[in-house]
Amino acid sequence: MKENKMKFDVTFHPSWWNEKLGISFSEEFFDNPRYRIESDLRMRKFFFEKFGKWGIGEETPSPRPLLGSDLIASGYLFSQLLGCEVRFGENIPPEVLSAGLTDDEAAGFIAPNIKESPLWQKVEEQISWLLKEYGQVHSALNLQGVLNLALDLRGESIFIDMYQDKNLAERLLNQCFELLASSGKRLSDVSYSLSGGVTAITNSLDMTGLYVHSNCSVEMVSLENYRDFLQEYDIRLSGMFQPYGIHHCGQSMEHVVGGYAAVPELSFAEVGAGSDIETVRKFLPDCWLNLRYSPVRLAKVEAKELKEELRDMYRQAGGKGSETSISCVGIDSSVPDRQVDLFLEIAKELGDS
Repeated sequence: MKENKMKFDVTFHPSWWNEKLGISFSEEFFDNPRYRIESDLRMRKFFFEKFGKWGIGEETPSPRPLLGSDLIASGYLFSQLLGCEVRFGENIPPEVLSAGLTDDEAAGFIAPNIKESPLWQKVEEQISWLLKEYGQVHSALNLQGVLNLALDLRGESIFIDMYQDKNLAERLLNQCFELLASSGKRLSDVSYSLSGGVTAITNSLDMTGLYVHSNCSVEMVSLENYRDFLQEYDIRLSGMFQPYGIHHCGQSMEHVVGGYAAVPELSFAEVGAGSDIETVRKFLPDCWLNLRYSPVRLAKVEAKELKEELRDMYRQAGGKGSETSISCVGIDSSVPDRQVDLFLEIAKELGDS
């Protein structure tokens, strides 16, 4: 296999797995490691049966000591730790409900010390069980960025705070960072993998211990606001965790990439579907780029168009498999299997070219 062979993957929505295999994503999936690992074995084997010819899945998978899951997207735990209510369902990802903190509540908010958090102690119980059973932990928790968490706590008011009460905004964001820093350090102490729950492609990269967090909501702020309120936390996380990466699933990453480019030692960036890849690559010339393709687009795109679009995305990123990968994430049953096959076939052709 060529060293610069481009990597690619697909990730499915919980509803797809529930429909195909009857996997339930109720609270038990996330809290019961035995059930989760049994489900993971079935999911990976089914992957092989459906898409194995493209190098997806495993014919005879072995159990993995999973904390969380890298086969679905499920960013909820850190918001729950901060006090947000979470709703679980059999065929949906965990749904975080905004805590809707008032001005006074936000001004006095203090993030929990994970050593004293009953909820985190449940995570520790899973870690202990995994270490006892397997001797190691594979963390696939969906790591978050500070704005994602502040938005869950404060709702849309966090954006108003940035203009009307800078001190309040900064204080709340800092408390969110404190939780991310302490939990990230603990996970890095026990797990050989950290970021599969943010983006599964990281499992196949040669970046041991890569820490990637989700900056989904940064799409909603200006470059100026990113620099004024958020950049310092990405810089601090990069200083704490190496190698380091940022997930930006928004469709215009180019509008803040100048801010990301100022984060030292940024090794990995996930580029949201619809973003100007050429501009992103210009600002991040030495960074691994994982390019997202829209599952909504995949549902109906014709083969010729898909091939042209994937080739163009790859070209804009520099056309080097040693620094580029492509993913389609969030695929549900509205996307026919033939379209998934087509995506994987074209991606494999690109990797082999």
